[in-house]
Amino acid sequence: MPSKYFFGTRHFFLAEEWVKKGHEVSIFTSNQNHLTDKLPKFKSRSFQETINGVKTHWLRTLISQSSGSLSRILSWIHFEYLVLKSGNRDANAKKPDIIIVSSLSLLSILSGYYFSKKFHAQFILEIRDIWPLTAMELGGYSKWNPFILFLSWIEKLGYRNADVIVGTMPNLIEHVQNTVDKFQRCVCIPQGITNQQLNTFEKLPDEYIKKVFQRKAFRIAYTGTMNKANPIETLLEVAKNMGPDAGIDFYFLGKGDEKPKYMQEYGSFDHIHFLDAIPKNQVRDFLNNVDVTYDSFYGGMAKYGLSRNKWIDYMAASKPIICSFSGYQSLINEAKCGVFVPENDQKALLQAIKEFKNLPSNELKEMGDNGRRYIEDYRTFDKLSSEYELLFK
Repeated sequence: MPSKYFFGTRHFFLAEEWVKKGHEVSIFTSNQNHLTDKLPKFKSRSFQETINGVKTHWLRTLISQSSGSLSRILSWIHFEYLVLKSGNRDANAKKPDIIIVSSLSLLSILSGYYFSKKFHAQFILEIRDIWPLTAMELGGYSKWNPFILFLSWIEKLGYRNADVIVGTMPNLIEHVQNTVDKFQRCVCIPQGITNQQLNTFEKLPDEYIKKVFQRKAFRIAYTGTMNKANPIETLLEVAKNMGPDAGIDFYFLGKGDEKPKYMQEYGSFDHIHFLDAIPKNQVRDFLNNVDVTYDSFYGGMAKYGLSRNKWIDYMAASKPIICSFSGYQSLINEAKCGVFVPENDQKALLQAIKEFKNLPSNELKEMGDNGRRYIEDYRTFDKLSSEYELLFK
């Protein structure tokens, strides 16, 4: 999605950079998203506009109610139907040299592979979430489920026929090797941030700051979705057991399916604060008022590594990170801006929190600044787009 309508996403930021480098870029995307109702509305089958040089083709697909609903699957199918119709409609349209298919929906592999053959174009498959593995881990689906078998077949088709596989996760190649015998190439182009996002943010009202941060304390914050993929029970249990007299306040900013359960169980503690989501461009100012940030990720997919927008947001705010994670480590350790502790390990997490609280303020600041410098040096989209461009042929 472009920033014009909602918070911007990876594809538009990369595309904008490629346009600056002289490439002609078209994006086909849906005007339906269960996270927002701000995308363009139109009665025709499609709508085209040019945003910052990127030719943007909006397709009017079925409405998806939530991330795990049947309507989302139906919207995927409808999207591919419209992509195929759009791609075959105009015989005079300029033929593409490169086709990039980006998951989540694996169904786009079918249309992308079809058009790569039709136009003799390079086929790049980008994986941002490993399906159907995600559905099996979080949804509890059997690998013998007919739809899972179908998605597995599509996944293998993509891995075997893509000229290049791009993963946002640093160890995707292990999964690809475990899935298919032969593939051309697999590289990591991780998540990033624009220079504008890095250097600008919106201030929160003074009244909000005074209301939320009422007492002087060491502050730890988690920002983002609270669901099964991002469990925060370990931190909540540590916070509960420490009690308010430890001089540490814990903040949980965002929404999610698990949040009501968390609020019911932990919301009565004075030092544990659950806050409503705020606009993304104000999160930086919120983080400016905390000392340490937190994240967690559990499950078998962890062994393929993570490329978390959340980590980038924390690092852009120059805040140290404690992450409950037992998978393939990257970014945080590379930037020397925080620590990993084993998942579900309350003792290790408690020890890390105490160590961070006892650090001199200049050492804590240096750790946060390490993260900021790393993002500036390696994770802005102008640099990532150049790495991506090296894959083009």
